[in-house]
Amino acid sequence: MIGKLVDISAEIIDSIWHPKFLQDNQRQAKIMSTRNFIQEILKRSKTTYSTLQISLFYLFRVKKVVHERLIRRHTQKRQVSERLDDIMCCGRRMFLASLMVSSKYLHDKNYRNRAWAKISGLDIDEINAAELAFLRLIDYKLYVSKPTFDKWYTLLHGYVQKHQQQQQQN
Repeated sequence: MIGKLVDISAEIIDSIWHPKFLQDNQRQAKIMSTRNFIQEILKRSKTTYSTLQISLFYLFRVKKVVHERLIRRHTQKRQVSERLDDIMCCGRRMFLASLMVSSKYLHDKNYRNRAWAKISGLDIDEINAAELAFLRLIDYKLYVSKPTFDKWYTLLHGYVQKHQQQQQQN
């Protein structure tokens, strides 16, 4: 089940940060696939299933704002950019930040940002900036009501099951 959720996570991140309406104009130099990146971060961080679920919910919560920023960046072609805006437009950093924030929100005992830096291979300043950028992106709204979570859980797991059935048919 975790493997399917990792696949879905990669699809979600790629759909938010690499939308089809901008892909013709984007060149992507990937060192490793989004799926492998997620899998490696989850393995190193020993992330719980519930933390990943909330992290993905947070990513969906910011999707509209991210698309607006990507469109604005694409159409304005600014020469000078703000660091936090650059970070907000990086799906991998925002995934990592959403995972950090959801872990901190759900669990009393957490990794410090220094540990997240070691897990991800980024320096501590980059981790701190990514966390701040994500919190601003989500407008610090981390609470998820039980009815909202239940609805999200149903949607997410329905999608996972549908994805799994499609793969079995192929």
